[in-house]
Amino acid sequence: MAEKTIKKESQFFTFYGGKVEIEKKPWGDNFRYYISVEKSEYRSGMISATGATKYLDKSKALIPWAVGLVGNHIKNKIESSTAKSFLKEEIFLLVDEAIAKPEEAKVKGGEAGTLIHDYAYDFAKAVIGKLPLPTLDHLDKENETHAKALNGISAFLDWYNGHKVKFFAMEQLVYYNSFLSGDTKKGEEVIEFFGIIDLFAEVDKENQVIDYKSSKGVYSDQRYQVSCYFKGWNANTDNKKKANSAHILNFNKETGDLIEKNIPAEEVEKDFKAFKGLLVVANREKELDAEYQASKKAQKNESK
Repeated sequence: MAEKTIKKESQFFTFYGGKVEIEKKPWGDNFRYYISVEKSEYRSGMISATGATKYLDKSKALIPWAVGLVGNHIKNKIESSTAKSFLKEEIFLLVDEAIAKPEEAKVKGGEAGTLIHDYAYDFAKAVIGKLPLPTLDHLDKENETHAKALNGISAFLDWYNGHKVKFFAMEQLVYYNSFLSGDTKKGEEVIEFFGIIDLFAEVDKENQVIDYKSSKGVYSDQRYQVSCYFKGWNANTDNKKKANSAHILNFNKETGDLIEKNIPAEEVEKDFKAFKGLLVVANREKELDAEYQASKKAQKNESK
């Protein structure tokens, strides 16, 4: 159903036997999603899986990582310098450089992750279409970002060659509606969200919803996210093949190591229960922000 978008044009997707239509509409360099349920008017503002999991506190891991980058940059610069003393201006410049290191690393990591995801997508598409496999000619191992991408791609190929894999769908838009899925009754609060799964495949004779990652480990927010994709995939009556489990494939771009995490259906349900709590927070934050913006606008109008 979902094809990689080349031109910025609207795409339409249906779910639950045509009861739901979602428009993927260009919005600057990205997209916005507009939903119509049972032929009602289109509306926007639905929370995505990643939009909810971002409210999980990740500072326990991120703060030491960021502080470490800052500290290492300062120490390395001082150790490599032949100067015995530094001017105040030089110290200020060094601190400014160090402060920028976490954001630089985040951007480079994101670029490497995108290259890994793109290769995995092109590889699966080629296998499905029985076309020549994608090459790595566009990647230069002397380039830091490309070298990390090559590490991740190597881990992806290790996974593929180590299992019997049948690809079925890549970068697939999924949508979940608790009422249409039969998980809530009429009059009860409806839970809904959308997301894009990286891969649906049969791996060693088991149907899996698979999420690609390129971090140093598997974290709880990744489990919550893939549980949403699992629920969204299986809830859509248009999908004849159902997933037996959720799976995280972590292609470590620093070392090239492969970390696999298979999550059976019963564990997915536990993770999805946790995700629903994050979704409540995300929706409430959205309401509070709307109230705040309305208050600001009212105050501005009063001051005129």
